[in-house]
Amino acid sequence: MKFALVAVALVLLLVAVWVAAGKMHRFAYWIAPKTEAEVQALATERWRVDRLPVAPDVTLVGLVRDAETTDAPNILFVPGNSSALLAGFRGVLDDLRGQRDVRMAFWAYRGFDASTGTPTPAALADDLWRQWQHLRSLGATPANTQIWGYSLGSVLAVQLAARMAANGESPARLVLIAAAEQIPVMPYGTFGRFLGDDVFDATAASAQVACPTVIVHGTADDALPIEGARRLAAALGARATLHEIPGKGHLDLWDDARRLVW
Repeated sequence: MKFALVAVALVLLLVAVWVAAGKMHRFAYWIAPKTEAEVQALATERWRVDRLPVAPDVTLVGLVRDAETTDAPNILFVPGNSSALLAGFRGVLDDLRGQRDVRMAFWAYRGFDASTGTPTPAALADDLWRQWQHLRSLGATPANTQIWGYSLGSVLAVQLAARMAANGESPARLVLIAAAEQIPVMPYGTFGRFLGDDVFDATAASAQVACPTVIVHGTADDALPIEGARRLAAALGARATLHEIPGKGHLDLWDDARRLVW
């Protein structure tokens, strides 16, 4: 009986430690694998599935909506952290686009949806650079390309714009929606809760961004409080215009973004 009580106590202790360790992290990677059929079902209304190898045994699965004309502008979208990444943001981009003729492209992060691999800040930043190179192979140029980033994608978008500037090129514009200067995420994996956060940090990169930047952020955003967007705008300096949307949160900015970014 005594042994059984000790065993039960140990199990309860382990459960408590497991739960407590998870609560020490503000965010986790919201990964929910999708089947090939689920992804392929999104290839409608000019959208097509695009598979982009970025490393040995790592392929990103994304969606590209080709424009009707060859000189149409391009938007490389960097999505947020979502368990329904491709399906959710495809609808968002359709609403933002309206009837405009524009090529739009975005890919699920490593491990998300049907993409393979394990997400880390460095890997996702390198993957985004490869996405830009791939978009260039489809005919995009820096002058007719905008980089749009939402939430987690806002940090990566800043890093991409900085890397482009270091390479002697800059996008036509950087658009950041529900943005942050820094976002901590629990490392992916069984024991990630016991490790220090993966930190997505735009601090250093912001000084290197050379293009005009528009930031749209809600004053009631409790996921990424507006102070982070203000710090990011200050770091970008005169290149950035910050639109603070009164009363709006993290998920209800899209109508305001559509009104402000076109």
